[in-house]
Amino acid sequence: MSHILTTDTLDSAQASAVLALAEAVREADGVAALSEQTLLRVRHGALGRARFHLAYVEGDRGTELGGFAFAELSPAEPDAAELAVAPSWRRRGLGRRLLDDLFANASARGLRVWAHGDLAAARALAASAGLERMRGLWKMRLPLRAAEGAAVPDLPEPRLSPEAAGKLEIRTFRVGSDEQEWLRVNALAFADHPEQGAITLEDLRQRQQEEWFDPTGFFVAADPRDGRIAGYHWTKVHADGAGLTDGEPVGEVYVVGVDPAWQGSGLGRALTLVGLRHLRDRGLPWVLLYVDEDNRPAVWLYRSLGFELWESDVMYGHTTR
Repeated sequence: MSHILTTDTLDSAQASAVLALAEAVREADGVAALSEQTLLRVRHGALGRARFHLAYVEGDRGTELGGFAFAELSPAEPDAAELAVAPSWRRRGLGRRLLDDLFANASARGLRVWAHGDLAAARALAASAGLERMRGLWKMRLPLRAAEGAAVPDLPEPRLSPEAAGKLEIRTFRVGSDEQEWLRVNALAFADHPEQGAITLEDLRQRQQEEWFDPTGFFVAADPRDGRIAGYHWTKVHADGAGLTDGEPVGEVYVVGVDPAWQGSGLGRALTLVGLRHLRDRGLPWVLLYVDEDNRPAVWLYRSLGFELWESDVMYGHTTR
């Protein structure tokens, strides 16, 4: 027997159970089923901005959490969802029950579901529900350390255009003073991006509280006269290796954003190189990043720097509702 609890809040015991399930799934599949944003919502809550679906099952040790689904709510976009089923409770229809519950509780704008790693089981589940591929997110990687018999990857010196060099300086993020200005430029840079462009001050502060947050790896190009930010490159270090190593830390191009007024100036490339050289100088062996497969300028930039496709995530949904 099983039942699904749908709620907009989690107590501490529920949150702990979800985090434990997420870790078990990651270990079994080699890829995380739940994104960083979802795990932040689980840890910190998101009243009015998200919905949690907990699938409880009766096991040998009594009632336990057999599956979990999450839906991020947006005022203008379809709900964005993810789901995970505990390895010991798979192939019993629990994933389909969670998927059906997600759609049954979706807003009038509909719902899209992420499948991280594009695994065969996720493709089969999507097909069984009549879902179609709506969006692809590439995961790319670049070695920062020379492989045996190969040269160290070339990372050119970052150079600002004459116009940018006369107006901007690249420095690290100043906690306590740069937040509002960063939110402004981030919203402009990602106005058409349903997740990144919607980040709030609360979301930013939650990330600043994470163990991985390091302002010395958060670079901004700002006008020293008034502090206005034209672009930024926020890097991240994964202490667990993020699937690229057996526990040795690796870096990530967490997010690069440029004010539309500065796009086409080469600022994004310069900021990307600043962050990559920072991660390389820390002695990290790899750097990874995520980019929409349809974002051709960004894909071109990353490929020109030596990044190669590693894995992909897929968003599924209905073309019509």
